[in-house]
Amino acid sequence: MSLYATIFANTFRRAAVSPRACRAAPAGLSSLFLKPAQVWQRPLSVQFALSKAWGATHRSRLATARPRDPWSPPPPQGPWQRFKQWLDSIPSNTIFWGVLGINAAVFAAWQLSRALYQSSGDASLFLKLQRNFTVSMQNISAGRIWTLLTASFSHEGVMHIFTNAFTFYFMAPPVLQLLGNSGFLALYLGGGIFCSLASLWWNNSVKHRSMYSSHGASGAVYAVISFFACVAPKAQFALFGILPIPAWAFVTGVFLMDGYESLSDSRTRVDNAGHIGGILAGIGYFLGKRFRVF
Repeated sequence: MSLYATIFANTFRRAAVSPRACRAAPAGLSSLFLKPAQVWQRPLSVQFALSKAWGATHRSRLATARPRDPWSPPPPQGPWQRFKQWLDSIPSNTIFWGVLGINAAVFAAWQLSRALYQSSGDASLFLKLQRNFTVSMQNISAGRIWTLLTASFSHEGVMHIFTNAFTFYFMAPPVLQLLGNSGFLALYLGGGIFCSLASLWWNNSVKHRSMYSSHGASGAVYAVISFFACVAPKAQFALFGILPIPAWAFVTGVFLMDGYESLSDSRTRVDNAGHIGGILAGIGYFLGKRFRVF
């Protein structure tokens, strides 16, 4: 099920990474943001060496914005700006546990669909989940565009959801606090969508696998990990809990391994192209923040 069964992350704590599962029918960029002497304490006892990472996020506007004339009217705000303000006002724990809760609910639905099919032969729930929570060219052609996103909340196997949730548990809090609720959701959800698009393009347009479908949160999780590796490339990851390597080296290694597996046409249940899409999404999001594209 998993090509990278267990990856343990950060200097003091462990985290694991599981790949996006597939269903087949019948470098760190720079060290501009690091000052190793500073230690960033975050919830869940997660510690990372960060300091000028704020310069890579929207929060840098607090330091760079020009003071406004106290008598000038506030800038106009549209519905989108008001929605972002409301979203950022929600406690970050609500976002954190909400993402995990949605994944758990969809996983429970998959288990119920199997139990119903085995007990009574009723496959209706299973087919609904397959049509709405896996990404495939058949689903997209049928107009179910939402599967580009919903597939990133879908897991069937216990180890699949456990390793993705375990990684999210340790890696998400520091990135969530760094970006804020709206920025983190843009990274996480955008990474999941880009992962699905990369999977569709590679497996259908390049490999011509018309009956190929996939699901899993690992593309979104890889986006979070690669963003973190760009912000703190020298943070230590412990590969398999033993070998310490810098974050940039880990992400580079995963990228090269998934690239090789994709090109070698290996018939595994791992969506390697989706992994690459998630990694590139995280790097692209970092560059967008770094150069203030958004």
